[in-house]
Amino acid sequence: MKKTAFSATIDQLKEKIINGEWPPGSRIPTLQQISKELEVGVSTVREALRTLESQGNISIEHGRGMYVRNDPLLLEDPTANLKELENISLVKLLEARILIEPALAALSAERATLSQVKQLRELADSMVLQMEEGGPFLDTDLAFHRLIAESAQQPVLFRMMESIYPLLSEGRKHTNTLPHMRTKASNYHVLIAIAIEERHGEQARQLMYHHINDMLEALKK
Repeated sequence: MKKTAFSATIDQLKEKIINGEWPPGSRIPTLQQISKELEVGVSTVREALRTLESQGNISIEHGRGMYVRNDPLLLEDPTANLKELENISLVKLLEARILIEPALAALSAERATLSQVKQLRELADSMVLQMEEGGPFLDTDLAFHRLIAESAQQPVLFRMMESIYPLLSEGRKHTNTLPHMRTKASNYHVLIAIAIEERHGEQARQLMYHHINDMLEALKK
């Protein structure tokens, strides 16, 4: 799936932190300077920086400027301890997800920016279309869940999800082979995206719970 200007901007800004161009503690250029350098709109840059802030990588101090945090989470390796989880069962992975992702969906309904809300709908609709056309949809599926975690603006929970994304990718390849699961998943995504768009936090929470629980119950049979 082609990257949006928003997600591409986030990746470019992250790279500046990772490669040391923006070292820990340094002041970040202005919105206008970044906009000119990356050739994207100021509003796109603003939303991308807010995302980096919610992920615990930068601080936006009104009246003072924007700074890379002294301990940006981005510089930590989220998969450093992943070897310990290599043999974890898919059931155990889903049990962990069902404790975290419904809460993230509810927070997303409260905190997602308008740009993120729009992206969630686009990803949900894209997955439905990819399903109908028989095309690959795994990346779209994972991007949807990742964006919910990101838009919840809860860096601790986001990092918890980041640490299991490699496992999540492998798990989805299996759960998507379960009877009717792909169709159910795409429909759940649309309903969750609508709940978030309408700012119905509890509805988003319940839909995400049932989405994951459907996979969990199918695996237990």
